[in-house]
Amino acid sequence: MSRGATSTIRRPSNSPWNGVNCHPSLPQKCRLTKSRIKTLLISFSDRNSLINHEFVPVGTTVNAESYEGVLKWLLQRIMVRPHLFKGGQWKLLHNNAHPHTAICMRHFLATSKVTVLEHPPYSPYLAPADFFLFPRLKGVLKGLLFSDIAQFQQRMTTVLRAIPKEAFAGSFQQLYNRC
Repeated sequence: MSRGATSTIRRPSNSPWNGVNCHPSLPQKCRLTKSRIKTLLISFSDRNSLINHEFVPVGTTVNAESYEGVLKWLLQRIMVRPHLFKGGQWKLLHNNAHPHTAICMRHFLATSKVTVLEHPPYSPYLAPADFFLFPRLKGVLKGLLFSDIAQFQQRMTTVLRAIPKEAFAGSFQQLYNRC
């Protein structure tokens, strides 16, 4: 074959691979339809409970500036609960997404005296949301239909608040075992 040339394999016209004369009794693969409702959740928890969660407004992109606003709100919530912020023992674990690693975000966290645990790159198995929170939420919400985003967010909030303390403690133990 010469450089730049392509070869074509021709199939017989009655081949089942070209969609013609497919066996009608074989089950058809169902196709999933994309959801009209999409929302982004930002959540923070400790080993006892969900500390804060909020839904990103539709059409908003999470960048360093918006994430800093979320963290300011989180720090206010933590300062109000002294048992969460015991003399700088509180630590933040977030993944390596661009808003989390931006220079302005690192500066904000340093000036706020927040210790950040380094998250290894390309390690989603170390993110508690991936192995604990998302599977739990998917299991509860699977098959439910929602008419609008507000209804979905309300149901999601109910599910998040219903997660028992032991489950959060278990997720931190899983994280420890994965490291």
